[in-house]
Amino acid sequence: MSIKELKVNYKKLLNKADKANGRKETISYLNKAAKIKSKIHLKTKTNCIKCNGVGYLRTSLEEASTCLHCYGKGFLIVEIQKF
Repeated sequence: MSIKELKVNYKKLLNKADKANGRKETISYLNKAAKIKSKIHLKTKTNCIKCNGVGYLRTSLEEASTCLHCYGKGFLIVEIQKF
């Protein structure tokens, strides 16, 4: 599935969860939506250019500082822009 299809399915599941009758039904929709959100997250993240996915920059042998480009996560979320 493409990212666009995943986002559409994610929004549909959240709408279904909002309109659901019972607690179990709501939770099942939210769990399905969480799985789809994790797939979207995996497809849109790329390694940080400055730290190569490590999350910190070596300043010397004794010191390391947090990469401020990715805020220590090691990856960046790329938003797909429509032209």
